[in-house]
Amino acid sequence: MIPNQASYTELFKSTLQHYAPVSQASLEKLLAIARFRSIPKDQFLLHAGEVASRMYFVCEGILVSQYLRSDGSAHIKNFFIKGNFAASTVSCLQQSPSDFSIQCVEESVILDMSYHDYKELIFRYDDLKLLYINHLEQSWIIKNEKRQIAFATQTASERYRTFLNQNPDLETRVPQHQIASYLGITPTQLSRIRKEL
Repeated sequence: MIPNQASYTELFKSTLQHYAPVSQASLEKLLAIARFRSIPKDQFLLHAGEVASRMYFVCEGILVSQYLRSDGSAHIKNFFIKGNFAASTVSCLQQSPSDFSIQCVEESVILDMSYHDYKELIFRYDDLKLLYINHLEQSWIIKNEKRQIAFATQTASERYRTFLNQNPDLETRVPQHQIASYLGITPTQLSRIRKEL
């Protein structure tokens, strides 16, 4: 039994409601296909090359998606903090090997569910269908487009300030080299920017 399960369930419910009104019946259907899990620091939920079949809701902690460059170094694709959904969506949709891994940066509590079961519920319930569409639009299309534009138009210092504004507590919770990787700069550049600020 995971401690604080009731508060995590409430967080899950409020996050869903942020995207679309979800009925109590639909919430219960989602919870029926999900399970709470406590995950130790550094554990992988998905390895690059595996076919993803699960999605995760972060109740506590931080997950990171990352892929390996040709030189063997890791590139951070996304951080997933409390109240975020994490998955290798393309891998789940296409049943193809994932290009990236998902790992816990710190000890975490997640709600873990089958992507296939989730999709089945979406097709059966209109409120979940609307949730799915709104979540994809807001969290993947809009957010990713803004990030792409920031990479094309902002300086490294501006990207770092934006990162801090959007994730005020991550600077002290994740390694600096991961933040640098996410921002597309070297740890040395990040160190210089932090000193300037």
